[in-house]
Amino acid sequence: MAGPEAAPVGLALWFQTYSTWTGRPSLYLEDLFVDDSARGQGVARALLRRLAQEALARDCARIDWAVLDWNTEAMAFYRRIGARAQSGWQPWRIEGAALSALAAG
Repeated sequence: MAGPEAAPVGLALWFQTYSTWTGRPSLYLEDLFVDDSARGQGVARALLRRLAQEALARDCARIDWAVLDWNTEAMAFYRRIGARAQSGWQPWRIEGAALSALAAG
């Protein structure tokens, strides 16, 4: 996000998914970044507002994302906009040698 003739100061990277729980599409926010120089100026809120508009235009039931457990400032911001942490699901990952071993059979 940037003003007229200004350098970008924020980015929301997202993709559309599908929720079998809701039977509707969802958006997944992969990354939300705001440059340190622009934090506290409403950039993140503006990016998320635009993403919410896109979600509703696509008839999405929700927007999902992950937050690192140490990022308390981000969690506080997300709570202020009405988001809530989910419980019951744990993030899992396979990578590196384990991924290669699984692919090899």
